[in-house]
Amino acid sequence: MTALPFDAGQLVFQSAIARQKPFTIRDGDTSACPFCDHSLLPPIKKRDDDILLVPNKYPILGDSDPYVLIETADCDSELSLYSESRLYRVFRMGFDFWHEMTASGAYRSVMFMKNHGPLSGGSLRHPHMQLIGLYHVDCQAHIRREYFFGPVICREPGLELNLSDHPRVGFAEFNLVLTEDRAFEPFCRMLQRTVQYILRQFHQGGVDSYNLFFYQLEGVAFCKVMPRVVTTPVFIGYSIPQVTDSPEAVVEDIQRYLQTFTDR
Repeated sequence: MTALPFDAGQLVFQSAIARQKPFTIRDGDTSACPFCDHSLLPPIKKRDDDILLVPNKYPILGDSDPYVLIETADCDSELSLYSESRLYRVFRMGFDFWHEMTASGAYRSVMFMKNHGPLSGGSLRHPHMQLIGLYHVDCQAHIRREYFFGPVICREPGLELNLSDHPRVGFAEFNLVLTEDRAFEPFCRMLQRTVQYILRQFHQGGVDSYNLFFYQLEGVAFCKVMPRVVTTPVFIGYSIPQVTDSPEAVVEDIQRYLQTFTDR
């Protein structure tokens, strides 16, 4: 294999592998889904019923060790629809393997993320998350603590949901802050409800795409929940985030949505 050019601030996209990948995130064609037929999967590394962790069959990023967490056998399901039992089991497997990869010492850093919808940057509709060990690149080199704080939407012991006042990309970015493991299940529920809000109510009726990004900073776990719309050219061209002029309206809107749940 030809050696890939190396730059500690870049990842090499392997085009020949990418051309082999199916693309189902727009048309939902399950006949082309590589996660539906388990006989075609790489060797399963971890299993909890139909929740599977497998090496990524299409490792499109050079100098990396990628895995896929297949969340369900149901190609048409989605994180916002899961029972609490499935929700906890999916995220427990993801968090445990994230910590396992990080603690192994094999990688410079580990990315843990989820793409959903046609504007998310993903390629497959089937519900899944990705964990990618990077051998030389620090995925948090440009991440600042200020990205994860802002007006508080709700707070419980060991857990906070807020609206970022220093967003990474711009406009509305929601942050979950998990400071105690005892709050893991409330964290999962709050994350699911935030996703439900994005898909059903955010931006005057919901949007169809979002990303989840997970981070560890100073012993605290963060999840950034990003509704995805077409990215503004101001950010693409100049890396200048834009913020809403009415953050209180966004906070009040999601608070009203969260108040519809009986366990709050």
